[in-house]
Amino acid sequence: MWWRSLWILIACWLLCAHFVRYEQISFAIPFAIAPLVLFFNSVYLLRLLQTLLFVSVFAVWGVTTIEVIQVRLAQEAPWLRLSLIMMAVMLFTLGAIICGNGILRIRKQKSPWGNSPIR
Repeated sequence: MWWRSLWILIACWLLCAHFVRYEQISFAIPFAIAPLVLFFNSVYLLRLLQTLLFVSVFAVWGVTTIEVIQVRLAQEAPWLRLSLIMMAVMLFTLGAIICGNGILRIRKQKSPWGNSPIR
């Protein structure tokens, strides 16, 4: 289960690094501390983190991809490799969301309360 947590941690820190690059510290700090949710045994907090990551795939990585590719096209620079890298980052973030489902499944199996959503 540790590798699932590591996957989520890296996805959040990638988003944090993205915001730090653009000097948006007010967005970077929540993404830096978001993986701390994994220490709490709450279904709702982990679902909130998954939702945040899902929205960031489109609102952050998707928008950034389009903007940077437009800059590359305007400069007549190669853009295909950049699009492949950004697609890999988006797929990595989606993989982190799926890892969150695995964490929830394992916690449900180990939980003494069974299927109770409040733990």
